[in-house]
Amino acid sequence: MNSEISKTAPKEPAKREPQRNSVTDVGSTKWLALKTINWTDAKGVERKWDVATRTTKQGMDQPDAVVIVPILRSKSSSKTETIVVQQYRPPIGKNTLEFPAGLIDKGESAQDAALRELKEETGFVGTIDEEFQSMILCMSPGLCDEAIKIIVVNVDLDREENKDPEQMLDEGEDIIVKRVDIMTGLKDMMKQGTEMPISMLYSFALGIELGRRGV
Repeated sequence: MNSEISKTAPKEPAKREPQRNSVTDVGSTKWLALKTINWTDAKGVERKWDVATRTTKQGMDQPDAVVIVPILRSKSSSKTETIVVQQYRPPIGKNTLEFPAGLIDKGESAQDAALRELKEETGFVGTIDEEFQSMILCMSPGLCDEAIKIIVVNVDLDREENKDPEQMLDEGEDIIVKRVDIMTGLKDMMKQGTEMPISMLYSFALGIELGRRGV
């Protein structure tokens, strides 16, 4: 007579919230540091993770930088434009297309940093669009702990300061300012150019295109 033997699968350990246990400094330069995070995963296994961080970072609950989405309008035109900046980025060895952006100074709000960086990089002045309140966003969480806020800035092209804007670039900066139609210009520029768009810019243009298609 054949007998059947029942086998019970071993139970997996109960999952729990992963947690960071400690952080070890590996090395640093003036602006960047390499650290190793000692952490425990959801199964209770202790692991290590190397991470790049800014030496200017003010805390895990604070944004390091702002990305500015400028909205350009004039009473004399029905067109809405935005601003894209082109600059050479040594880490990828080529020019990029990006929204204006920059680090938040100590004691500075994200909104104030956005207005300052917009003026410095593009020469334009504007006002914060309070309807868009950005949460703190991660950038490349598998590599670094950089966090940002996205700030929408309305730029009135009829203001005297915006009729002949002048950049206020830091030493070593070489930024080309490009005004483009917000509905069609971003897509056309990225399709025709040789520069590498930052992912956020591509996602923004993709969102506009999907919205136009009613998706």
